[in-house]
Amino acid sequence: MRINNLVWQHGMMAALISVILSLVAYIIGIEILTGWQIGVAQSVLIITTMVVVSRTIRTNEGGFISYGRVLGHIMLSTLCILFASALFNIILFNVINTDLVDVMVEINTERVAEMMKSFGLDEKLLEETMAETRLEIEKGFTVLGSIKGVIFGSIFWGVIALIVAATQYKVDKTSKFN
Repeated sequence: MRINNLVWQHGMMAALISVILSLVAYIIGIEILTGWQIGVAQSVLIITTMVVVSRTIRTNEGGFISYGRVLGHIMLSTLCILFASALFNIILFNVINTDLVDVMVEINTERVAEMMKSFGLDEKLLEETMAETRLEIEKGFTVLGSIKGVIFGSIFWGVIALIVAATQYKVDKTSKFN
């Protein structure tokens, strides 16, 4: 597949915006960094990037683009965002502020515990589950955890990309090369 250079421009711009969002959230406060607001902002950014990339490339290529081609370009731009976010998190949690991992683990563990208590989970089972949950949350802040996050994020956003690509592709019905 020949890659349109516009995908890199838009993907990198969105990746930069994603990193800036995370940096601003970190500066404002840890609660924002772990809150739903940053998740919503990142999701809106990714979906907006998918639509902008597909429309821009379709326009750049004469108004027509195949489904597979638009899907590939959408996924490349999304991967730019996911890799940039993972790299920023690795640097933030492992270089800039190594104590932040403990704070993030504590905040996330408390949130999970509150949720499980609301389900009426037995106290002993809750303690066992929370010990396992704490370990999994800690693993998420490692380099390997970040790589896994990119992989699982790619799968999740890949499903969304399938839908966006279905709405954005357009083939030339007059061409004999359909």
